[in-house]
Amino acid sequence: MSAAASASAAVRFVGRNTTGMAVVDQAADPGFTLVRALSSGYTACPVVVLLTPSGHSDEDARFAFGQGARAVALATASASYLHQVLAGVYLGVPIQSKGETTSPDQKRSHALSQRETEILALIAEGMSSRSIAERLVVSVETVRSHAKNIIRKLEANGRAEAVSIAYRTGILDSDALPLS
Repeated sequence: MSAAASASAAVRFVGRNTTGMAVVDQAADPGFTLVRALSSGYTACPVVVLLTPSGHSDEDARFAFGQGARAVALATASASYLHQVLAGVYLGVPIQSKGETTSPDQKRSHALSQRETEILALIAEGMSSRSIAERLVVSVETVRSHAKNIIRKLEANGRAEAVSIAYRTGILDSDALPLS
């Protein structure tokens, strides 16, 4: 395990060493430029982003995935949960909330309805419940109810973690994200 003093030092380190993965704290890389540099190019390695808890965690998670993050977790998550996320990324095994490994067949056990998947995709785009309600011509309470069901079905601790789980397990496709 190594730590880099700067973004350029991290990129140089990954270029010179075989790296199993990189963990980047959002506080040190708020624009996710290091995430993009580490996850692309000749020396690409899987990147896990530790998000700073905020009211924008959903949007930050989406942006981190768009920049190439393999997984995201709140920096305040429990040590055991972070261990499971890191181990899963290192081993190439998708991890869902609570640290349980999943296979493509197991993700069907969390089957979201078409509407829930649609709402989850809009949450991943950073839209508020009110904006989603206006777009889908439903009440804000209906959107909130769907969001609660999504969080429950994915066994997540909140919307940001639900989005993270959805990308890690293939419910949402990070390759389809626009690189804003």
